[in-house]
Amino acid sequence: MYCPVCGEEIIIVSDFEIKLEDNIDVAALAHTAEIPDLSSIAYKRNITKELNKIDESDLKREVSVKTVPKERPKKKKYSKKLLIPLAVAGLIFLSGCIYAGIAVARYMSYDYQYKKAQKEFSDGDYKQAIKTGKHLTGLDGDKKGKILLADIYMADHNFDAAIAVLFDALNDDPQDVSLTDRIVECYKAENNNAGIHELISNSEDSTLALRYSDYVAISPTFSLESGTYIEPDPIKLSAPEDGTIYYTVDGSEPTEESIVYMGPIPLETGKTVISAMFINEKGIESEIVTNTYVVELDVPDPPELMVEPGALSTPQLIGVTAPENQTVYYTSDGSTPTMDSKEYSSPLLMPLGKSTYAFICVSESGLVSEPVTANYNLNMNVAVAKDMAEYAISYQLASTGEITVGKSYKAEYGFSDGSRSYYIINEYEGNKQTGRMFAVDVKSGELFRFSKEEKKCIRF
Repeated sequence: MYCPVCGEEIIIVSDFEIKLEDNIDVAALAHTAEIPDLSSIAYKRNITKELNKIDESDLKREVSVKTVPKERPKKKKYSKKLLIPLAVAGLIFLSGCIYAGIAVARYMSYDYQYKKAQKEFSDGDYKQAIKTGKHLTGLDGDKKGKILLADIYMADHNFDAAIAVLFDALNDDPQDVSLTDRIVECYKAENNNAGIHELISNSEDSTLALRYSDYVAISPTFSLESGTYIEPDPIKLSAPEDGTIYYTVDGSEPTEESIVYMGPIPLETGKTVISAMFINEKGIESEIVTNTYVVELDVPDPPELMVEPGALSTPQLIGVTAPENQTVYYTSDGSTPTMDSKEYSSPLLMPLGKSTYAFICVSESGLVSEPVTANYNLNMNVAVAKDMAEYAISYQLASTGEITVGKSYKAEYGFSDGSRSYYIINEYEGNKQTGRMFAVDVKSGELFRFSKEEKKCIRF
């Protein structure tokens, strides 16, 4: 008979007497020991003593054992009492094998493990459900299993693990809106607005920005595109929602430590790089936008002279022309004019003899032109000397009853009206002009009052 468990042969041993076993050992020893000298007296004495010790019945049994002829071995029979436990053990072993096979099949079954994870999830055993869910995703990278595992993580408030699983699923199916919605939900739970913004920015789903517009910050817009300009208006920045615009003007990237936009940014001459970003009320930062502006000086041209410089015999009004939006300043002492010099408003009388006039134009933005200079030398053909013309005016005024004491009259300019030329004479009181001017015809000597504003001679 063989064991149904281990397969080894079953050996059944019958009861055996200890004394008989000892006698057999002695007999065996007698066969194997060296044969002594039987004629020896000592040997005879010793053997006699040993035989006396052995019980006569034992000796008979020993002799009978030695003399029994060998029989053929009989087929061993097993007891019914032993077969029953062996059968039970076999059944138990077989049942264990069947159960183990079923357990292994279930452990490797995706559908079974999915249902198991669902039940553990619904029972609120999140720890075991997560363990089962991990094993489930290891059996098959199916998106359904990943979503279940992510939902379990979310219920267990392990949002970082849920996000990792969802992004893994999103790599397989970027168009699945439910995955991005779950990721957004995790970011919201962690108050990670920046994470939501990054997700939207990197998503291939064009509608995601519309669904979560509160987590999108649009870059500021500039009132003027990059380029080269002459006298541009200050740059205005704007954003479509409430928040704060930060900017720099040195080309560096703006941060929350940069300049806060409060109003238009003036541009200086040369190159200006403006970088700006917008942060909405949720703290979401927009992309940085940069514009570069080059402002060239709109230096006005010098004013144009109305009378060419040089020597003249007929007096002319000294004047210039310039654009209406520019202001002209001048000097008559040979110095270079500035914006602190006299402002030119109308043509000027030409001085007698040599004179030097200089003019500049100034634009509305304060840019100044190069000066233009004119040198004149007026020598009129006269019949009346200059000093005689000055005396004639003084005498004429005194003859009309005016007090001329302390006053003086100086012929300083020339003036022509049609074919006639005149001395233009200023009245002084001490060293100061009174503002009255007179004219004397250089040919006839006729006397006139002169209107500086109208550039006109009026008879006394």
